[in-house]
Amino acid sequence: MRLRSLIIGAAMFSSFNFVQATIKLPAFFGSNMVLQQRENIKIWGKGTPGKKVRIKNTWDRTTRQTVADKDGNWSLFLSTPQAGGPYSLEISDGQSVFLEDIMIGEVWFCSGQSNMEMPVKGFRGQPVESAQETIISANERAPLRLFNVKRAYATTPKEDVEGDWQKCTPGNVASFSATAYFFGNLLQKALNVPVGLIHSSWSASKIEAWMSKESLERFPEIKIDFDTDTEIKQPNITPTLLYNGMVKPFDGFKVKGIIWYQGESNSSNPDLYSRLFSVWVEQNRSFFQSDSLPVYFTEIAPYQSNDKNGINLPLFRASQLKSMREIPFTGMAFTQDVGSELFIHSPYKRQVGERLAYWALAKTYGKEGFGYAGPVLGGYQLKEDKIELKFDFAENGLNPENAEIIGFEIAGDDGIFYPANARIINGSSRVSIWNDSIQSPRQLRYAFRNYTVSNLTNGYGLPAAGFQINFD
Repeated sequence: MRLRSLIIGAAMFSSFNFVQATIKLPAFFGSNMVLQQRENIKIWGKGTPGKKVRIKNTWDRTTRQTVADKDGNWSLFLSTPQAGGPYSLEISDGQSVFLEDIMIGEVWFCSGQSNMEMPVKGFRGQPVESAQETIISANERAPLRLFNVKRAYATTPKEDVEGDWQKCTPGNVASFSATAYFFGNLLQKALNVPVGLIHSSWSASKIEAWMSKESLERFPEIKIDFDTDTEIKQPNITPTLLYNGMVKPFDGFKVKGIIWYQGESNSSNPDLYSRLFSVWVEQNRSFFQSDSLPVYFTEIAPYQSNDKNGINLPLFRASQLKSMREIPFTGMAFTQDVGSELFIHSPYKRQVGERLAYWALAKTYGKEGFGYAGPVLGGYQLKEDKIELKFDFAENGLNPENAEIIGFEIAGDDGIFYPANARIINGSSRVSIWNDSIQSPRQLRYAFRNYTVSNLTNGYGLPAAGFQINFD
């Protein structure tokens, strides 16, 4: 009799598995996912029009229910507890969908162009430093989950993306964004809570492609003009297309913040980019329903570009620094020491990702005792034939104190720049600059070429931002 019961039970289970559930969820609601802790989380999907939809969770064992509308759309809100897990969800309209191994923690949206897209295993011919040990040491049991959004574009807003939540196996880590992974890995270890990373990037993309039609209406110089009946050859630089295909589907999804590594494709027009970036930040704060949503972005790294002695890239970096100072709840990971002369894709993604994490840990999570930004010029004084500089984010002093400081240049009346001497004043946050051959300095700059070597850091080893001063 017992054997007969087992056979019947197995048959029923098998039959259940072959019944196609009517509940359909966006790809980012799935097993292994991370939901933002201590939030009112919206869950949504499609079902049979007019049928009741119930969601039961295992963190507080409550059941919520609603009715699918005439088009089958439904949504419900669940309150999440403090970080923990694993939990599960049962979503049913008579037939059940089970989501398992759900973690509650911190969720970050990670986006940009190829330097964000570059995976831990690197691009062909362009490796990521320490990739091998990073991949090998990936721990599947670590509460760090990865969601990689497949490239997609659309002329009108989409409702879903392609992708799934993955655990930190070596294979999954190898193919995931290096910058995002190093950011999330440090965050998870420092906070000791589950962390979820949603990666949505496209190589060589312009910021306009990541902005909505409504946001771009403020910029009459940007034309939203494409033929919806033909294939678009460069969707990554076409306004609105990546927003529609790779961002808009997340409308209503809760995240803690954004990290952003983009700008190289807009570097020819820093003034326009600065205005676009400000509106892009505003757009995302509205989209993710948080006026103080933290946005931490990466300074584009030194690279020879068309001419390593040109200044088009430092002009763009200066506009990024200006944005950091003017837009609240933002921070920039400085990259002056991690560029690559020959490759636009810096191999030093660990430093970049972890520097973004420093900002998040300090300014979003209130951690203390470490540096999160490199030195930034805070002011200067002319003292006869010398220039005295004062730096912010250098309360722990400047380095190197006992070695040559490289990267400063002075120009006189002829406008020609010459290497300058530099000395840190009494272990402080001030530096004295001079050149014995230039008695009347007219310009001073630091690390202000597309690619140049420089070595000024603060006491935490974080590099100084480049700058240029014109003395009237």
